[in-house]
Amino acid sequence: MMLAPLRVKLAQSYADRLRGVGLRVAWREFDAVCMPRCRAVHTLALARPIDVVFVSVDTTIVEVRHRVRPWRIVVTRAPNAVDAWEFPAGSCEACGVVAGLSIDAMLCRMVRSSDP
Repeated sequence: MMLAPLRVKLAQSYADRLRGVGLRVAWREFDAVCMPRCRAVHTLALARPIDVVFVSVDTTIVEVRHRVRPWRIVVTRAPNAVDAWEFPAGSCEACGVVAGLSIDAMLCRMVRSSDP
């Protein structure tokens, strides 16, 4: 059985970080947004909620925020968080994502859950 790869947008530039998911109504071009060296995210101008995951330098998930509504600012409480990831709302809950899991394990769970 062949699993489809997860499409991750790497947001490194200031413009990419500011845009994040952007004004997207649906996630079409990618499945997740990774923002390296980022400890806060905004959902300004988003049409729908998103899930936000904060990850430490050793790729361990240190905080998960479910269904963050539009027009919010989320700052991690985890002192060891270094990266932020954005996912469609409900993705983390559907895949059983919790703090302590590695981001690699989460992405594998997401790929498996999208397999028909």
